[in-house]
Formats: sequence, C-alpha cells, structure tokens
Amino acid sequence: MTATSLTETSLPPQAVRAAPLSIGSSGARWRAAFVVFAVLMCANAFYVLFLGSNNEVGNTKTLMPSNRNNLLYVGLWLCLYVLSLGVVLRDMLRNGIDLCLVAVLPFAGYILLSTCWATDSWASLVPAGMLVLNIAIAAALACIVHPAVFLSLYAWTNVFLVASSLVMVVVMPDAVRTDITRPGLLMSGELFGAYGSKTLHGMSAASAMLILLFLPSASPRGLRGPALGILALGLILANSMSSVSGIAVAGLTLLAARMLPGCGRAIFATVTGFAILLSLFLPFIGVGDIAVALGRSPDFTGRSNFWPYALEVFRDRPVFGYGYLSFFNTDPFSKAWNVWEREMFFFTPDFHNTFLDTLVGLGLVGGAFYLVLLLASSCIFAHPSLERRTAFLLSALLIAFILNSATGYLFLAHNRMSTIFQFYCPFVLCRRYRPRFPQPAVV
Repeated sequence: MTATSLTETSLPPQAVRAAPLSIGSSGARWRAAFVVFAVLMCANAFYVLFLGSNNEVGNTKTLMPSNRNNLLYVGLWLCLYVLSLGVVLRDMLRNGIDLCLVAVLPFAGYILLSTCWATDSWASLVPAGMLVLNIAIAAALACIVHPAVFLSLYAWTNVFLVASSLVMVVVMPDAVRTDITRPGLLMSGELFGAYGSKTLHGMSAASAMLILLFLPSASPRGLRGPALGILALGLILANSMSSVSGIAVAGLTLLAARMLPGCGRAIFATVTGFAILLSLFLPFIGVGDIAVALGRSPDFTGRSNFWPYALEVFRDRPVFGYGYLSFFNTDPFSKAWNVWEREMFFFTPDFHNTFLDTLVGLGLVGGAFYLVLLLASSCIFAHPSLERRTAFLLSALLIAFILNSATGYLFLAHNRMSTIFQFYCPFVLCRRYRPRFPQPAVV
C-alpha cells in the first residue's frame, strides 16, 4: 500500500500516509509480533517475575521496587525502543515526515528540558528519555498495522496475560496479589498477577472485554465466550472499581452510539468532554459521594487528603514545575516527605491525578501542552477514513483511560500502555486507512 493509493480530499496530502491493512499481507508475522511485544512491555508483563518478589510490600512504608537494575528487563525495553525507531525511520523514508510526529516534538523537547531544573537532573532525565521514546512506540504502532488489527492483537495479548494471572494466583498467590489485609473479591487481597499493578490488571482486562464485545472480527470463532469469562474473572479478582466504572461508561457510550447512529459523534463528543472535565477538576470538588457510589472510602482512599498539598507545591513553582518526575524523589530534604508523612502504609509515588502530577512536574507550560495533546487524542472518534466501529472503539478506550486519570497517574507516565495509547490516537488521526469492514448504517 502506498500513500498515493489512499489519497482523500478532506485532509492535505501530507496527512495521507500508508498503513498495512491486515496481518495476512507480506511481512505480517513480524508486524504482529512487534505489536504483541509492544503490548507486553507496556503492560509491564510478568513484572513480578523479573523483580523476583512481590511488587507491593504489605504494610511497610516503601516505594514500589523497580526492575531498573534487571539487565534482561532493561534489554527488552531497549530492544523495543530500537525496533520502534527503526519502524518510524523506515516509514519516514517511504512516506515522508509524519506531521503529527513533528507536532509533538516541542512537547517532547520541553519534557527533556524540564530535567535541567530538576532536583536530580540525571534521575529525571532517564524517565524523561523513556517517555520521549514512548512517542516513537506509539508512532510505530500507528503505521505498522490497521487500528482494527492493533485492537484485536491488544485484546488477545491481554487475554493471555489475564489467563496467566489466574494460573499465577493458584501456584504463587502471595507474589501476585496485594497484601491480604486489603479488600478483595472472591479472595483476600487484590490480584495484579502478570501486570505491574492491580489497576493496570483491571484496566487491561476491562479494555480487552470491550474490544471482544464490540469488535466481532477480533474474536476467532468459538473463543470469544471463554475469553470473556477469563477476562471477567480477572477483572473481579483485581477489584479495581475505577476500571469497572471507566469501562462501564465507555460501554454505555458505545451502546448509545449504536442505538442512535445519527448521533454517534455527538454522543462521543459529549461523553469525552465530560470525562476530560472530571479528570481535570475532580481534585477541586467534593468527592465523598462519588467515592462512596464507587464502593470506596469518602476520601478516595486518601487522595483527597494529599490533593490539596499538590496545589500548595504547585504554587511554589507554577510556570515550569519541579521537572519531570522530580518532585517525588527520596532525597532526605525532598518536599515529598511532607506528603509521605500523611500516608499510613506506603510512599505514594505521585498525586494520583494526571493533571495535578503534570502541573507539579511540568508547570503551567507542561499543563498547556498536556491539554492540547488530550484534546487532539480525543478527536479520534471523528476519524475521517476509519470505519466508525473502529474509531468509536478507540474513543471508548480513551474515555476509560481519561476517567481513570482522574484518580491515577496514567498519562505521561513513562512505559505505560495508557501513555502509549494517548499518543497513538493522534498518530492514527494523521493517517488514512482502507476500510476493513463494510460501512453499516448502524454502528
């Protein structure tokens, strides 16, 4: 496929770019393998096995252990970075410079620049460099397969990981669940299994369920039912109410768009706008009733106790912030200790709200960049060439991530699938794709 064979009049020629359609074409196996490899790494697959111990240490006051010193784990990430850069470079040589890639370069440059005024520049530069390389991963995923193929591979990779989690909780339960004193469903503790955290486990299982339910071609005949059962059990054991509520909103939005096809884009625009506003302003409004409705404590598991402190530290450095991921360092004189002293059981590594964490780390300048990126990603439901079922499904998944970003640091956190997906959506918007399905009257 070439860019010239996909030309459309609704976008300038520079925005029309080539993209392989299916995993049945030439070179499809390595493209599928690349997508699966990227999903496995960005889901922090088998993190605890690389670590060699539980990633949440009961009732001790500690940060989450890191695999940064594990040479095999680091080597796999370096391999993914190199492959992604190679894919992007190959695409540029074939089709010219991706305008979307050019558009995000100022943000990437600012993130790297922010390490210059960080408390520990080197400690901040490493994750900042990883985040910039994450942009290359997102660009590679957008150009290497059709989004419908990506969604299918993403779903079935997570089916495998959730199934692995269920096996692991039987053979090594203490290593793949949170402390047994934490509330769980069907068992003590909450399952994170083959993932890096129980929230990531819940979000991944719920996202895969949504794809299998609303993209029938993603499911081989006879396997969808068992796969949905595996994913549902994994979601229950993860006990992540934020994942359940986020995916419930996304699923209801998809159903509404299917029932009212003429209003599909308006529905997605409305729900996406609501999700963005909630993710931005939740720390500034009363959250007790919302938390109780979601089955959590009135203070959102302590979040409302330290959200006000985020605003205090932001006012100290409002324009440029403290530098990417610089505020939460373990230096004895770090201001983060004032936050950690409020936590009874653990050191929180962030403020559990993506917008607050962005303002603290990157200031108003970074916050403005973030909002532009968020709004650009949110336009994915209006993609001019993707069939609506695929565009709407991408938008639904983004809605779920946006809602979860209200109570967690999901976007702009390096090496996470949510971050990759946020950058992936604009890269998909910059491309033309041949339809994989007949365009139905009802989507």
